[in-house]
Amino acid sequence: MPDRIPTYELYGEYLAGTRSDPVHHETIRERSSKHDWTIRLHRHRKLAQIFLFQTPGVAIRLGDLNFRSSEPVILIVPPDIVHGFLFPPEIVGDVISLRLHLLEPDTAARLHGLVAAGGALLPRQSAPHFDAIDALMGQLRGALRDFGAARAELLDTLVRLVLIYLESDRRGAQPLGTPPVRQDQTLHESQVQAFCAAVEAHFDSRMTLDAYAEAIGVSVPHLNRLCRRILGTTPNALIRQRRMVEAKHLLEFTRHSVADIAARAGFSDPGYFSRSFRADTGLTPGAYRRQQGG
Repeated sequence: MPDRIPTYELYGEYLAGTRSDPVHHETIRERSSKHDWTIRLHRHRKLAQIFLFQTPGVAIRLGDLNFRSSEPVILIVPPDIVHGFLFPPEIVGDVISLRLHLLEPDTAARLHGLVAAGGALLPRQSAPHFDAIDALMGQLRGALRDFGAARAELLDTLVRLVLIYLESDRRGAQPLGTPPVRQDQTLHESQVQAFCAAVEAHFDSRMTLDAYAEAIGVSVPHLNRLCRRILGTTPNALIRQRRMVEAKHLLEFTRHSVADIAARAGFSDPGYFSRSFRADTGLTPGAYRRQQGG
């Protein structure tokens, strides 16, 4: 185990465009296929996570617990518990990440009750509502793509249903131990978080990497080291990724021209934007817009 386990706050909330959503959904394949089916040891300071693995044979590290699943399982992982995974390439499953402070009070209270015991492991045979929870995971994925007026209420209702089923099934759960003592955010984590906030504020400008580094009081080489160690990427890649998220959002939800979208997303050259977009998605901006029904 490394000397210090990285803490992921979904700094990616600045990149994923979720902003104030209390829940983030990914399939396990989406999350792990780009990382050789491995999620390295890490912890989340403000997030609780619920994993549902349909596929057995997942190597799981949770705190000091190491095991390999022999059947479908649900995992409840509280904030600050170290976890990592090695998945089989045929993995089928989902994960939802929950920001406790953004949930409605009743929903948050239910989640606090589940994580206060240190999380849980629910094998399918001990979880009568396994299939219902699996179905709700799919509904959450669809609801996160719906930007209609009832979005917030729908997301909260679906999360609450998941938690109600988990409360009911918890009698068959294997506890994962007592949550660890909370660690203060390190200076380096604070600096990275400040950089992510600066990216969110200025990604659509021509702000240079030197200006970003100066804004948070570090050198460019130090900023590069921080981002590589804590976020697993470079500062320039992070800025580019945030611009791509904005471009995708504008392609899906506006009728602006590709050149206008490139400028609004922070790309000074429309040709470079189109080439970068195709390298990133496999599609031209126009083809992406048509695929999304825009």
